Amino acid sequence: MITQTLSIALLALAGGTSAHPPEIGQPLPAWREGELDIHHVNTGRGDALFFIFPDGTTLLEDASGKTVEAAPFSLPTRPDASRPPGEWVARYVQRVLPKGRGKIDYALISHFHGDHMGAIVKDSPLASGGAYQLSGITLIPEFVPIATILDRGWPTYDFPAPIRGATVDNYRRFLDWQIAHRGLKVERFAPGRNDQIALLHEAGRYPTFEIRNLYSNGRVWSGKGNGTRDLFPALETLPEREQPIENILSNAFVVRYGKFDYFSGGDLSDERVAIPGAASSWKQVEKPVAEAAGRIDAMKANHHGSWDANSAPFLATLQPRVIVVTSRAEGHPAVNTWNRLTSKELWPDERDIFVTNVSEATARTTYGIDKEARSTQGHVVIRAAAGGDSYRVFVLEDGDERMQVKAVFGPYTSN
Repeated sequence: MITQTLSIALLALAGGTSAHPPEIGQPLPAWREGELDIHHVNTGRGDALFFIFPDGTTLLEDASGKTVEAAPFSLPTRPDASRPPGEWVARYVQRVLPKGRGKIDYALISHFHGDHMGAIVKDSPLASGGAYQLSGITLIPEFVPIATILDRGWPTYDFPAPIRGATVDNYRRFLDWQIAHRGLKVERFAPGRNDQIALLHEAGRYPTFEIRNLYSNGRVWSGKGNGTRDLFPALETLPEREQPIENILSNAFVVRYGKFDYFSGGDLSDERVAIPGAASSWKQVEKPVAEAAGRIDAMKANHHGSWDANSAPFLATLQPRVIVVTSRAEGHPAVNTWNRLTSKELWPDERDIFVTNVSEATARTTYGIDKEARSTQGHVVIRAAAGGDSYRVFVLEDGDERMQVKAVFGPYTSN
Protein backbone atom coordinates (compact mmCIF):
# COMPACT_ATOMS: atom_id res chain seq x y z
CA MET A 1 0.00 0.00 0.00
CA ILE A 2 1.24 3.48 -0.71
CA THR A 3 0.64 7.05 0.33
CA GLN A 4 2.25 10.16 -1.03
CA THR A 5 4.13 12.49 1.29
CA LEU A 6 5.02 16.07 0.52
CA SER A 7 7.84 18.19 1.76
CA ILE A 8 7.23 20.98 4.22
CA ALA A 9 8.21 23.48 1.54
CA LEU A 10 5.48 22.19 -0.76
CA LEU A 11 2.99 22.23 2.09
CA ALA A 12 3.79 25.87 2.64
CA LEU A 13 3.02 26.59 -1.00
CA ALA A 14 -0.32 24.85 -0.52
CA GLY A 15 -1.27 27.39 2.10
CA GLY A 16 -1.69 26.73 5.81
CA THR A 17 -4.92 26.49 7.76
CA SER A 18 -3.22 27.65 10.93
CA ALA A 19 -0.28 29.83 11.86
CA HIS A 20 2.03 27.09 10.56
CA PRO A 21 1.49 24.73 7.63
CA PRO A 22 0.55 21.16 8.59
CA GLU A 23 3.45 18.76 8.98
CA ILE A 24 3.53 15.08 8.15
CA GLY A 25 3.22 13.17 11.43
CA GLN A 26 1.52 16.06 13.21
CA PRO A 27 -2.21 16.30 14.07
CA LEU A 28 -4.59 17.72 11.49
CA PRO A 29 -4.93 21.48 12.01
CA ALA A 30 -8.34 22.31 13.42
CA TRP A 31 -11.15 23.59 11.21
CA ARG A 32 -11.38 27.39 11.08
CA GLU A 33 -14.48 29.47 10.40
CA GLY A 34 -14.96 30.00 6.67
CA GLU A 35 -13.57 26.57 5.76
CA LEU A 36 -15.60 23.55 4.68
CA ASP A 37 -14.43 20.20 6.05
CA ILE A 38 -15.60 16.80 4.80
CA HIS A 39 -14.28 13.90 6.91
CA HIS A 40 -14.50 10.38 5.49
CA VAL A 41 -14.10 8.43 8.73
CA ASN A 42 -12.67 4.97 8.22
CA THR A 43 -13.81 2.31 10.66
CA GLY A 44 -13.60 -0.46 8.04
CA ARG A 45 -17.22 -1.32 8.83
CA GLY A 46 -19.26 1.12 6.72
CA ASP A 47 -19.81 4.74 5.80
CA ALA A 48 -19.42 7.68 8.17
CA LEU A 49 -19.00 11.21 6.80
CA PHE A 50 -18.76 14.28 9.00
CA PHE A 51 -19.18 17.76 7.54
CA ILE A 52 -18.26 21.06 9.18
CA PHE A 53 -19.83 23.89 7.21
CA PRO A 54 -18.24 27.36 6.95
CA ASP A 55 -20.17 28.77 9.94
CA GLY A 56 -19.65 25.72 12.15
CA THR A 57 -22.94 23.97 11.42
CA THR A 58 -22.35 20.21 11.38
CA LEU A 59 -23.76 17.21 9.54
CA LEU A 60 -23.09 13.52 10.17
CA GLU A 61 -24.02 11.34 7.20
CA ASP A 62 -24.33 7.71 8.30
CA ALA A 63 -22.61 6.28 11.34
CA SER A 64 -20.92 3.06 10.35
CA GLY A 65 -21.78 0.12 12.56
CA LYS A 66 -21.70 -3.59 13.11
CA THR A 67 -22.71 -5.50 10.00
CA VAL A 68 -23.94 -9.03 9.56
CA GLU A 69 -22.19 -10.20 6.39
CA ALA A 70 -19.97 -13.27 6.37
CA ALA A 71 -16.75 -12.64 8.29
CA PRO A 72 -14.32 -13.74 5.53
CA PHE A 73 -15.39 -10.76 3.43
CA SER A 74 -15.20 -8.17 6.19
CA LEU A 75 -12.44 -5.67 6.78
CA PRO A 76 -11.04 -5.31 10.30
CA THR A 77 -12.43 -2.57 12.52
CA ARG A 78 -10.23 0.52 12.67
CA PRO A 79 -8.44 1.54 14.84
CA ASP A 80 -9.17 -1.86 16.44
CA ALA A 81 -12.00 -4.05 17.70
CA SER A 82 -11.88 -2.81 21.31
CA ARG A 83 -14.86 -0.54 20.65
CA PRO A 84 -17.84 -0.82 18.28
CA PRO A 85 -17.58 1.16 15.04
CA GLY A 86 -20.27 3.65 16.05
CA GLU A 87 -18.31 4.55 19.16
CA TRP A 88 -15.16 5.15 17.11
CA VAL A 89 -17.20 7.48 14.89
CA ALA A 90 -18.60 9.35 17.89
CA ARG A 91 -15.15 9.80 19.39
CA TYR A 92 -13.83 11.07 16.06
CA VAL A 93 -16.68 13.61 15.91
CA GLN A 94 -15.92 14.75 19.45
CA ARG A 95 -12.31 15.47 18.46
CA VAL A 96 -13.17 17.65 15.45
CA LEU A 97 -16.33 19.44 16.58
CA PRO A 98 -15.83 23.22 16.40
CA LYS A 99 -15.07 24.79 19.77
CA GLY A 100 -18.18 25.72 21.65
CA ARG A 101 -20.40 23.30 19.68
CA GLY A 102 -21.63 20.52 21.91
CA LYS A 103 -23.93 18.74 19.48
CA ILE A 104 -24.34 17.49 15.94
CA ASP A 105 -26.77 19.80 14.17
CA TYR A 106 -27.93 17.32 11.52
CA ALA A 107 -27.60 13.57 11.07
CA LEU A 108 -28.61 12.02 7.76
CA ILE A 109 -29.21 8.31 7.18
CA SER A 110 -28.54 7.70 3.49
CA HIS A 111 -30.58 4.47 3.49
CA PHE A 112 -31.58 1.63 5.77
CA HIS A 113 -28.64 -0.77 5.64
CA GLY A 114 -26.61 -1.81 8.66
CA ASP A 115 -23.25 -0.62 7.34
CA HIS A 116 -24.70 2.89 7.16
CA MET A 117 -26.95 3.01 10.23
CA GLY A 118 -25.59 0.21 12.42
CA ALA A 119 -26.96 -3.33 12.30
CA ILE A 120 -28.64 -4.75 15.39
CA VAL A 121 -27.37 -8.21 16.31
CA LYS A 122 -27.78 -10.46 19.33
CA ASP A 123 -25.01 -8.83 21.35
CA SER A 124 -25.97 -5.20 20.65
CA PRO A 125 -26.15 -3.65 24.15
CA LEU A 126 -29.18 -1.85 25.52
CA ALA A 127 -29.23 1.91 26.00
CA SER A 128 -29.20 2.98 29.63
CA GLY A 129 -32.97 3.42 29.63
CA GLY A 130 -33.49 0.03 28.03
CA ALA A 131 -35.74 1.34 25.27
CA TYR A 132 -33.48 0.41 22.35
CA GLN A 133 -30.17 -1.21 21.49
CA LEU A 134 -26.93 0.56 20.61
CA SER A 135 -25.23 0.34 17.22
CA GLY A 136 -24.21 2.95 14.67
CA ILE A 137 -26.55 5.94 14.72
CA THR A 138 -28.31 4.86 17.92
CA LEU A 139 -24.93 4.82 19.69
CA ILE A 140 -23.85 8.33 18.64
CA PRO A 141 -26.01 10.31 21.17
CA GLU A 142 -24.39 8.36 24.01
CA PHE A 143 -21.40 10.62 23.28
CA VAL A 144 -22.67 13.58 21.24
CA PRO A 145 -26.29 14.82 21.15
CA ILE A 146 -28.05 15.09 17.78
CA ALA A 147 -30.49 17.92 17.12
CA THR A 148 -32.14 16.76 13.88
CA ILE A 149 -32.20 13.45 12.01
CA LEU A 150 -33.24 13.08 8.38
CA ASP A 151 -33.96 9.80 6.62
CA ARG A 152 -35.93 8.57 3.63
CA GLY A 153 -38.82 7.00 5.58
CA TRP A 154 -40.09 9.25 8.37
CA PRO A 155 -42.76 9.05 9.71
CA THR A 156 -44.45 6.05 8.07
CA TYR A 157 -41.52 3.92 6.88
CA ASP A 158 -43.66 2.26 4.24
CA PHE A 159 -42.01 2.92 0.85
CA PRO A 160 -41.94 0.95 -1.34
CA ALA A 161 -43.37 -1.45 1.27
CA PRO A 162 -43.36 -1.50 5.07
CA ILE A 163 -39.72 -1.37 6.21
CA ARG A 164 -39.21 -3.88 9.00
CA GLY A 165 -36.47 -5.90 10.62
CA ALA A 166 -34.44 -5.77 13.80
CA THR A 167 -32.30 -2.83 12.72
CA VAL A 168 -35.08 -0.51 11.48
CA ASP A 169 -37.47 -1.50 14.27
CA ASN A 170 -34.78 -0.62 16.81
CA TYR A 171 -34.03 2.64 15.01
CA ARG A 172 -37.69 3.65 15.25
CA ARG A 173 -37.73 2.92 19.00
CA PHE A 174 -34.60 5.05 19.27
CA LEU A 175 -36.30 7.94 17.46
CA ASP A 176 -39.38 7.73 19.67
CA TRP A 177 -37.27 7.80 22.84
CA GLN A 178 -35.04 10.63 21.65
CA ILE A 179 -38.06 12.70 20.59
CA ALA A 180 -39.75 12.21 23.96
CA HIS A 181 -36.71 12.62 26.19
CA ARG A 182 -34.17 14.69 24.25
CA GLY A 183 -36.28 16.89 21.98
CA LEU A 184 -34.94 15.29 18.79
CA LYS A 185 -36.44 16.54 15.54
CA VAL A 186 -36.95 14.06 12.70
CA GLU A 187 -37.75 14.83 9.06
CA ARG A 188 -38.06 12.96 5.82
CA PHE A 189 -35.30 13.95 3.40
CA ALA A 190 -37.03 15.97 0.69
CA PRO A 191 -35.47 15.89 -2.81
CA GLY A 192 -35.36 19.22 -4.57
CA ARG A 193 -35.03 21.38 -1.49
CA ASN A 194 -32.03 23.59 -0.74
CA ASP A 195 -33.22 24.74 2.68
CA GLN A 196 -33.73 21.51 4.62
CA ILE A 197 -30.06 21.35 5.62
CA ALA A 198 -28.97 24.94 6.13
CA LEU A 199 -26.39 27.06 7.89
CA LEU A 200 -27.65 27.65 11.43
CA HIS A 201 -25.16 30.12 12.89
CA GLU A 202 -23.87 32.72 10.40
CA ALA A 203 -25.74 32.02 7.17
CA GLY A 204 -25.57 35.64 6.01
CA ARG A 205 -21.79 35.54 5.90
CA TYR A 206 -21.72 32.67 3.39
CA PRO A 207 -24.25 33.38 0.62
CA THR A 208 -22.57 30.98 -1.84
CA PHE A 209 -23.04 27.94 0.43
CA GLU A 210 -25.84 25.49 -0.31
CA ILE A 211 -26.89 21.90 0.26
CA ARG A 212 -29.14 20.81 -2.59
CA ASN A 213 -31.12 17.62 -1.98
CA LEU A 214 -30.89 15.80 -5.31
CA TYR A 215 -32.63 12.48 -4.96
CA SER A 216 -34.54 10.09 -2.72
CA ASN A 217 -37.05 7.26 -3.15
CA GLY A 218 -37.13 7.51 -6.93
CA ARG A 219 -37.63 11.30 -7.12
CA VAL A 220 -34.90 13.54 -8.53
CA TRP A 221 -34.50 17.31 -8.53
CA SER A 222 -35.81 18.81 -11.76
CA GLY A 223 -33.17 21.54 -11.81
CA LYS A 224 -35.78 24.27 -11.45
CA GLY A 225 -36.66 25.77 -8.08
CA ASN A 226 -37.46 22.99 -5.65
CA GLY A 227 -39.25 20.89 -8.26
CA THR A 228 -38.78 17.14 -8.71
CA ARG A 229 -39.72 14.43 -11.18
CA ASP A 230 -40.39 10.72 -10.81
CA LEU A 231 -37.96 8.15 -12.16
CA PHE A 232 -40.00 5.11 -11.11
CA PRO A 233 -43.16 3.75 -12.72
CA ALA A 234 -46.26 3.11 -10.59
CA LEU A 235 -44.85 0.45 -8.30
CA GLU A 236 -48.20 -1.17 -7.67
CA THR A 237 -48.15 -2.30 -11.32
CA LEU A 238 -44.89 -4.22 -10.87
CA PRO A 239 -44.38 -7.77 -9.57
CA GLU A 240 -42.54 -8.18 -6.29
CA ARG A 241 -39.30 -9.22 -8.00
CA GLU A 242 -39.25 -5.89 -9.86
CA GLN A 243 -39.62 -3.66 -6.80
CA PRO A 244 -36.68 -1.26 -6.20
CA ILE A 245 -33.97 -2.46 -3.86
CA GLU A 246 -32.89 -0.35 -0.89
CA ASN A 247 -29.68 0.93 -2.51
CA ILE A 248 -31.41 2.81 -5.35
CA LEU A 249 -33.65 4.56 -2.83
CA SER A 250 -30.61 6.23 -1.19
CA ASN A 251 -30.63 9.93 -0.39
CA ALA A 252 -28.23 11.96 -2.55
CA PHE A 253 -27.15 15.59 -2.27
CA VAL A 254 -24.57 18.06 -3.47
CA VAL A 255 -22.68 20.59 -1.33
CA ARG A 256 -21.87 23.85 -3.07
CA TYR A 257 -19.53 26.48 -1.65
CA GLY A 258 -18.47 29.15 -4.11
CA LYS A 259 -16.93 27.25 -7.02
CA PHE A 260 -16.51 24.05 -4.99
CA ASP A 261 -18.99 21.17 -5.44
CA TYR A 262 -19.09 17.82 -3.61
CA PHE A 263 -21.46 14.88 -4.25
CA SER A 264 -22.61 12.12 -1.92
CA GLY A 265 -25.13 9.45 -2.90
CA GLY A 266 -25.10 6.67 -0.33
CA ASP A 267 -25.31 3.30 -2.06
CA LEU A 268 -26.86 4.40 -5.34
CA SER A 269 -26.27 1.79 -8.02
CA ASP A 270 -27.17 1.07 -11.63
CA GLU A 271 -28.86 -2.06 -12.89
CA ARG A 272 -27.20 -1.81 -16.30
CA VAL A 273 -23.86 -2.40 -14.54
CA ALA A 274 -25.18 -5.27 -12.43
CA ILE A 275 -27.11 -6.89 -15.30
CA PRO A 276 -25.89 -5.77 -18.76
CA GLY A 277 -28.83 -5.29 -21.08
CA ALA A 278 -31.35 -5.16 -18.21
CA ALA A 279 -34.73 -3.99 -19.41
CA SER A 280 -35.71 -2.01 -16.32
CA SER A 281 -34.24 1.31 -17.42
CA TRP A 282 -35.97 3.13 -14.56
CA LYS A 283 -33.60 1.37 -12.15
CA GLN A 284 -30.67 3.15 -13.79
CA VAL A 285 -30.86 6.09 -11.40
CA GLU A 286 -27.21 7.17 -11.32
CA LYS A 287 -27.19 9.14 -14.58
CA PRO A 288 -30.26 11.33 -13.89
CA VAL A 289 -28.93 12.04 -10.40
CA ALA A 290 -25.57 13.05 -11.89
CA GLU A 291 -27.32 15.26 -14.43
CA ALA A 292 -29.11 17.02 -11.58
CA ALA A 293 -25.79 17.58 -9.82
CA GLY A 294 -23.77 18.76 -12.82
CA ARG A 295 -20.00 18.66 -12.96
CA ILE A 296 -18.38 18.48 -9.54
CA ASP A 297 -14.97 18.80 -7.91
CA ALA A 298 -15.10 15.89 -5.47
CA MET A 299 -17.30 12.95 -4.55
CA LYS A 300 -17.76 9.88 -2.42
CA ALA A 301 -17.98 6.90 -4.74
CA ASN A 302 -21.39 5.24 -4.68
CA HIS A 303 -21.82 1.93 -2.83
CA HIS A 304 -18.23 1.70 -1.56
CA GLY A 305 -16.96 1.33 -5.11
CA SER A 306 -18.88 -1.93 -5.55
CA TRP A 307 -19.18 -3.66 -8.92
CA ASP A 308 -22.79 -2.50 -9.47
CA ALA A 309 -22.24 1.25 -9.02
CA ASN A 310 -20.41 4.28 -10.45
CA SER A 311 -21.56 3.60 -14.00
CA ALA A 312 -19.88 5.07 -17.05
CA PRO A 313 -22.66 7.64 -17.75
CA PHE A 314 -22.66 8.69 -14.08
CA LEU A 315 -18.91 9.32 -13.96
CA ALA A 316 -18.76 10.94 -17.40
CA THR A 317 -21.38 13.45 -16.26
CA LEU A 318 -19.81 14.32 -12.89
CA GLN A 319 -16.14 14.28 -14.03
CA PRO A 320 -14.74 14.58 -10.50
CA ARG A 321 -11.19 15.70 -9.80
CA VAL A 322 -11.14 13.90 -6.43
CA ILE A 323 -12.87 10.60 -5.64
CA VAL A 324 -13.03 8.98 -2.20
CA VAL A 325 -13.88 5.28 -2.01
CA THR A 326 -15.15 4.36 1.46
CA SER A 327 -14.44 0.63 1.53
CA ARG A 328 -15.78 -1.86 4.06
CA ALA A 329 -15.19 -5.32 2.54
CA GLU A 330 -12.99 -7.35 0.25
CA GLY A 331 -13.49 -6.21 -3.34
CA HIS A 332 -13.94 -2.54 -2.49
CA PRO A 333 -13.36 -1.10 -5.00
CA ALA A 334 -14.26 -3.77 -7.54
CA VAL A 335 -12.09 -4.37 -10.59
CA ASN A 336 -14.67 -3.13 -13.11
CA THR A 337 -15.47 -0.08 -10.99
CA TRP A 338 -11.78 0.77 -10.61
CA ASN A 339 -11.41 0.58 -14.39
CA ARG A 340 -14.25 3.07 -14.82
CA LEU A 341 -12.95 5.39 -12.10
CA THR A 342 -9.56 5.56 -13.81
CA SER A 343 -10.71 5.54 -17.46
CA LYS A 344 -9.58 8.53 -19.50
CA GLU A 345 -12.11 7.47 -22.14
CA LEU A 346 -14.96 8.52 -19.85
CA TRP A 347 -13.41 11.92 -19.22
CA PRO A 348 -9.91 13.03 -20.13
CA ASP A 349 -9.02 15.14 -17.11
CA GLU A 350 -6.74 14.16 -14.25
CA ARG A 351 -8.30 12.66 -11.16
CA ASP A 352 -6.96 11.59 -7.76
CA ILE A 353 -8.56 8.57 -6.07
CA PHE A 354 -8.36 7.92 -2.34
CA VAL A 355 -9.43 4.58 -0.86
CA THR A 356 -9.97 4.39 2.89
CA ASN A 357 -8.91 0.73 3.15
CA VAL A 358 -7.51 -1.64 0.51
CA SER A 359 -7.05 -5.22 1.68
CA GLU A 360 -4.24 -7.41 0.39
CA ALA A 361 -6.75 -9.54 -1.52
CA THR A 362 -8.23 -6.47 -3.20
CA ALA A 363 -4.78 -5.18 -4.08
CA ARG A 364 -3.98 -8.50 -5.76
CA THR A 365 -7.16 -8.56 -7.85
CA THR A 366 -7.75 -4.86 -8.57
CA TYR A 367 -4.64 -4.48 -10.68
CA GLY A 368 -2.63 -1.31 -10.24
CA ILE A 369 -4.60 0.10 -7.33
CA ASP A 370 -1.60 0.04 -4.98
CA LYS A 371 0.36 2.21 -7.42
CA GLU A 372 -2.40 4.40 -8.87
CA ALA A 373 -4.46 5.26 -5.79
CA ARG A 374 -3.26 8.34 -3.93
CA SER A 375 -3.87 6.52 -0.67
CA THR A 376 -4.99 3.04 0.29
CA GLN A 377 -5.40 3.33 4.05
CA GLY A 378 -6.66 6.06 6.36
CA HIS A 379 -9.28 8.68 7.06
CA VAL A 380 -9.66 11.13 4.14
CA VAL A 381 -10.44 14.79 4.81
CA ILE A 382 -11.34 17.27 2.09
CA ARG A 383 -10.92 20.87 3.23
CA ALA A 384 -12.19 23.69 1.04
CA ALA A 385 -10.59 27.06 1.72
CA ALA A 386 -12.68 30.04 2.79
CA GLY A 387 -14.81 31.04 -0.18
CA GLY A 388 -14.45 27.65 -1.87
CA ASP A 389 -12.02 28.64 -4.64
CA SER A 390 -9.59 25.86 -3.73
CA TYR A 391 -9.36 22.73 -1.61
CA ARG A 392 -6.89 20.20 -0.32
CA VAL A 393 -7.03 16.55 0.72
CA PHE A 394 -5.51 15.22 3.94
CA VAL A 395 -4.95 11.52 4.57
CA LEU A 396 -4.91 10.73 8.29
CA GLU A 397 -3.57 7.76 10.21
CA ASP A 398 -6.49 5.51 11.24
CA GLY A 399 -4.61 3.06 13.49
CA ASP A 400 -5.02 5.31 16.52
CA GLU A 401 -6.85 8.51 17.53
CA ARG A 402 -4.02 11.01 17.20
CA MET A 403 -5.32 12.41 13.87
CA GLN A 404 -1.81 12.40 12.44
CA VAL A 405 -1.39 13.66 8.89
CA LYS A 406 0.07 10.98 6.61
CA ALA A 407 -0.10 12.93 3.34
CA VAL A 408 -1.41 16.17 1.87
CA PHE A 409 -2.58 16.75 -1.70
CA GLY A 410 -3.36 20.00 -3.45
CA PRO A 411 -4.21 22.76 -3.51
CA TYR A 412 -6.75 21.93 -6.21
CA THR A 413 -8.52 24.75 -8.01
CA SER A 414 -12.32 24.47 -7.80
CA ASN A 415 -14.21 24.39 -11.09
